Parts: sequence; C-alpha cells; structure tokens
Amino acid sequence: MKSLKQISKWDVAIAVIIIVTALSLWLGGCQMPNVQPDDLQSLANQTQQLSNQIDQFQEQTKIALETLKQNGSLDPNALSTVEKLQNGINAVQEKTVVIADALKNAQYSGSDSLTTVLEGARAANAASTPFNPYAPLIEIGLGLAAATATALAKRNAQKAAEAQAKYDAHKQGVELTMKQVSQSTVPEVKAVETQLYQNIGEARKTNSGS
Repeated sequence: MKSLKQISKWDVAIAVIIIVTALSLWLGGCQMPNVQPDDLQSLANQTQQLSNQIDQFQEQTKIALETLKQNGSLDPNALSTVEKLQNGINAVQEKTVVIADALKNAQYSGSDSLTTVLEGARAANAASTPFNPYAPLIEIGLGLAAATATALAKRNAQKAAEAQAKYDAHKQGVELTMKQVSQSTVPEVKAVETQLYQNIGEARKTNSGS
C-alpha cells in the first residue's frame, strides 16, 4: 500500500471512477442496458486506438518543439512546462492501456449484462493494482456485488422456471378441457367452445398489436 504522500491525483481519479462505477452497478441493478462481452472488448480496442493516436500526436509535437528549441524560438520555461505535461499524459496513458488490455482479455461468462460488467470491472481493477492503492478494497466491493448478482440471477431463473411450470400446467388443463368440450354433442357446450375460440382469437390480435 502507498503512503498518502505517494498517492498522486491520477491514483485518486482512477479509484474514484472505479468506485462510482461499482456503486452505479450496485444501485442500477437490473435496469442497466444490455451489455455483452463484445461491447467491453470493443471499448478496450477503441481506447487503445485513441492511445495510439495520442502517441502519434505527441511524437509530432516533440519534433516541432525540438525544431523551435534549436531555432531559439521557444522559451526554456515554456518548453519545460510542455515536457512535464507530455510526461503526465504518458503516465496516464500507460495506466489506461493496462486497464484496456485487462478489459479486452478478461474471462466473461456472458450470463447477463450486470455479471459481464462486473467481470470487466474486476479485471480492470486487478490490472490497476500496481498504481491503485484502493484496488484491494474495491475488489472486496466488486466481489460482493458479483456474489449478489449471481444470487439474484439464480433466484430470477428459479422464478422463471416456476412461472413456466405453472403456465405449462394451465395450458395442458385448457387443452384437455377443450378436447373434452369438442367431443360433446350438447349445443350449449358447443356454443361455449365456439365462444372460447373467438375469445382466444381476439386476445391474440390484441397482444400482437393488430
């Protein structure tokens, strides 16, 4: 763990971003948009492409500054300020690339959106461990969130299975009743059968939006 004197503003910024993301996932729950592993991997690729573009821009800037320096057209203090800025950008880029690599190469189960994002967040947090003093604490929070998401997914799957079983039983009961009704020769019973099929047809039209 780093001491307070060793913690830079970038360390704090990265920690805050990860913490806010974790809290958003925790509070957002099932209302989050549909996120697939491909989405996170695409985001990582875009991040790396942006980093490469920044590298090219910095290289061009470096060449331009060197030319101005040789011509004596640039104040030494201004040159020093620009170099410090570029060094700071490089430091942040290195951390960003590490996290992007982790996001792209993480193992995703693909079970649901929340689990996918949590898996990506845990991989990114693990990759930030060398420069993020809060990584162990964040991992505890993300681990608890992942365990909760897994439990909720199992509970929802169980409810869905129970609902499907009830639906199947209801359907079988209706089908058996209709079979018995169709075999009847009583006019009143046949009328009920006709009305029932009409009601089913109207319900289908309503549910299909036609």
